[in-house]
Amino acid sequence: MVKSLVEESSSALLFDKLKWMNAREAAFYLRVSVGQIRNMVWRGQLKSYRFRNRLRFLRTDLERLVKPSF
Repeated sequence: MVKSLVEESSSALLFDKLKWMNAREAAFYLRVSVGQIRNMVWRGQLKSYRFRNRLRFLRTDLERLVKPSF
């Protein structure tokens, strides 16, 4: 249990420093699969950017999906 708390807090610190994420990092951040990330992009639910023919995501765009809108 302590190990999982340490891993969770260290991953939170890692994501605090990242501005851009690739599809795998975005999937880990949102706790979904990489395929689900691609589906969300295709449906227009998640904004993506292309750098050198690779998808990148802004952390602020991912946070909008996580936080409830009131």
